[in-house]
This record gives sequence, C-alpha cells and structure tokens, in this order.
Amino acid sequence: MKNDQGSVQSHDHIANSYDDQTREYGWYGHEILFGMCFEYISSNSKLLDIGIGTGLSSSLFANAGLEIYGIDGSVEMLHICKTKNIAKELKQYDLNDLPLPYSNSLFQHVISCGVFHFIGDLEPIFRDVSRIIKPGGFFSFTVKAENYDRKIDYSQTNDMYYSERSPEGVEVFAHRKQYIKSLLQLCHLEELKEQLFLVQNAQENNYSTFSAHVVKYKK
Repeated sequence: MKNDQGSVQSHDHIANSYDDQTREYGWYGHEILFGMCFEYISSNSKLLDIGIGTGLSSSLFANAGLEIYGIDGSVEMLHICKTKNIAKELKQYDLNDLPLPYSNSLFQHVISCGVFHFIGDLEPIFRDVSRIIKPGGFFSFTVKAENYDRKIDYSQTNDMYYSERSPEGVEVFAHRKQYIKSLLQLCHLEELKEQLFLVQNAQENNYSTFSAHVVKYKK
C-alpha cells in the first residue's frame, strides 16, 4: 500500500477551510455513509475513523453516542478535529506504517470516508481492518468508482484500479467494483449496502462517481 504524501500536505494546507470546501464542492460522503450505517450502530460502541480529518464523519457518530477514536496523517486536520471535542483519542498516523496501532477485535465499527481514493492497493489496510474489528462488526467506507464515460487507456493501468492527477497535482485512484468485491471475499467481509453518488471536481466543471459501502465482518 502506498499513500501519496502529497495528499497529506494538501490537507495540512486547507485544514482551516476544509469543512467549507466540502460543502462548496458538494461532498456529502460523510452524511451518506452515516445514513447507510444508522441501523447498525449502537451507543457506547467503539468506532475507529481512519483518516478522521476534521471529524466531519465522526461528529455524526459521536452525536449518536459512539465512542470515537481517530487517526490521520495531517497534524493540522487533527488540530481542527480536537476543537470539536468529539473523540476520546486522536493519533497522528501514516497509513503506510501498518499494522494499525490497535489491538485485535477492539472496535465494533470502523469507518473511512474520503480517504481510500488516495491509496492504490487497498488489500493491506482491508486485511488490518479485519484484524481490529470485532466479529460481527461493521466496516464502512467510500472509494472513487470507475467511470466508464472517461477516456482511460486501461492497457497502461493496473487491472483493478487506475490513477490520475488532480488539478492540485495529487494522485487520485479509482477502484473497480470487481476489485472491491475480491477484497471483501479475501478479508471475510460481507457487503450489506452500496450506494453510488456524484461529487463535483474542484476547479473543473464535471463530476466524479464515488461509492459508499457498508460491510460486516463474518468471522
């Protein structure tokens, strides 16, 4: 797994305006994910937010009574999150440095919203999520979905995912549905829900397709 350090630096730079920018560009992935998860959550459960950022996603779960733990590579984003008083514990953490700094079967819920499109190979992180999640626990995440309308030369890309550069120069990955399905099977995860949604591209007059997923750990 390789996480583009440019994404961390770019998030450091925009931390103070990040929440406003998500609304400006129509990013409602955190609300979509929470709505899809709502029937499975229970108060006082432990939830890990991988790439918690400013806490947009976790604030919704915290309001529902869950105990929030968060990790992120951006110090500035974590500073903003801390001011919201939603998390029991926040850690600066590089997702390249697996395993995650938590014991086995610790969390009932793991979420990651708006993070995995900065990572190509998702297998290492999915495997480690299945380690730290409780049997019967839930993993919810978003990915950038493949877009068949775009002119992509698939012969020059990985079979399961491909990347492009954002206007800011950050490498962004799209993951094919077949790849996500294979990871779920490999890691003993059962898909419960999937939802496609559109996000306006920053500085461009077009949209990207994302997908939100809720899966259950079967072991």
